[in-house]
Amino acid sequence: ALQDVNFPMGPTSFLLRTHTKQKNEKFNIQSEKDQLLRKADTRFSTLKKGDAVVFDARILHCGNANEPADGSTRVLFNFSFRNPQVTGDLGYPGSIRPGYCGALTLGGIQEALDLYGAGDKNPFASYSDGLIQT
Repeated sequence: ALQDVNFPMGPTSFLLRTHTKQKNEKFNIQSEKDQLLRKADTRFSTLKKGDAVVFDARILHCGNANEPADGSTRVLFNFSFRNPQVTGDLGYPGSIRPGYCGALTLGGIQEALDLYGAGDKNPFASYSDGLIQT
């Protein structure tokens, strides 16, 4: 987390042991979804600045509502990785903008964050906006 994340900010909820194909299929059946959600063993990811959450992206998870009176915008750094020998669909599209694929490295992110810390308001400008123009 790039800042403390408290409950009024709408922390991410993780539904434990829902990373399996069977649980995901059950979640996609409307008549079974409510029961799965009611019975889920859920954890909220309230965090302190500098904390990290490591999780299998297949686990059912969601952000919660930001409470207008006490909440504020959550600023998080999100990245994913996988074994480069594993190919094919992971079952989700991923969250990196297509124009950053193969162009943005972890070192480049560190440089951009350093620039941001030094006052640069657009530290990723050299990478454009990451969108592919057609």
